[in-house]
Amino acid sequence: MNPCRRTYDSLKYRRGHNFEARKPAIIRLRRPNAGVVASVAIALTGVLIGAISSYVSELGAVANAAKISALNAPLRDDRLFDMAYHARAKIVRQVLASADITTHGLERLAAPPMTPNPPTGEKPKIIIIFDDMGIDKRAYENTVALPGPLTLSFLPYANDVDVLAAAARKAGRTVMLHLPMEPEGAADPGPAALTTKMTGVAFVDTLMWNLERFDGYVAVNNHMGSKLTADEAAMKTVLAHLKQEGVFFLDSVTTGDTKVRSAAARLGVDVFARDVFLDAEAGDKIAIIKQLRLVERIARQTGYAVAIAHPRKETLEVLGPWLTSAPERGFELAPVTALAEIRRWEKYQALAIKAPALRL
Repeated sequence: MNPCRRTYDSLKYRRGHNFEARKPAIIRLRRPNAGVVASVAIALTGVLIGAISSYVSELGAVANAAKISALNAPLRDDRLFDMAYHARAKIVRQVLASADITTHGLERLAAPPMTPNPPTGEKPKIIIIFDDMGIDKRAYENTVALPGPLTLSFLPYANDVDVLAAAARKAGRTVMLHLPMEPEGAADPGPAALTTKMTGVAFVDTLMWNLERFDGYVAVNNHMGSKLTADEAAMKTVLAHLKQEGVFFLDSVTTGDTKVRSAAARLGVDVFARDVFLDAEAGDKIAIIKQLRLVERIARQTGYAVAIAHPRKETLEVLGPWLTSAPERGFELAPVTALAEIRRWEKYQALAIKAPALRL
């Protein structure tokens, strides 16, 4: 049976369960040997009692559900953890806003206090993700040949994408799925893109087609999607399916109106987001160098940074030397899976802050 249908049937059964269970009680109150008036009165009394019982039981169910929800609320929605998220986001915004656009060289900056603090002794982590993989085979080969831990995000509609993704994993690269989504404007996200105009069935069918194109990916991020990621209902559907698949979502942040994080909070799942686009515009090496400097600053000030790049010639030419020298400058290159460990550490910090209040 389709998982969505099974879930729907299960919810439908639970919602109707109390009503069905009350029917025998209502019937037992009706006495066939009584007079017509008495029978009507008793029947009406039974209905009234049933309605009151139903209302009270519903209130109790809502109260219990609220208690269970409060007890089981994921730590990511905890106020302290939410404050840590916003504190880091504020630092990232400040770094991006204060970028020196006149300096072209890579600058090693002094390390200020980090928020949140990484585990003692760990170097700032930099996670580089290459989007749009699988379309250009030569670019794919050149990207796989780069030094350091890298993450490659494959477009599901690329030819032989399953073969290419498997080869990348064999070469030691971490693999993601680059999910096509509807953008604002006239840009074409490619075939089988998720759109806000789709019916529920068409949306889920298209999503599953994309997710089944190849295996071995650890996460999903959006290809374009400035319109779809701003639709909370659509993103809840996507995130619910990814949760079932055991993979997480990384928001490419193609719009300031993204609803990915709010949708994740509704479902109690962890999501992540990129900090910097290295090559939003093609053909400008100087711009890429500037963006890499921002990545370094964010990593030093927050403990980690997530950058998205594309397998373009000029990007590869700049990134090759930078990846080779990054460890010497005090950074740790990491795959996208490092974000899960970072999230665990953030939760640990939030618990440590709360510990005095939790002691009995």
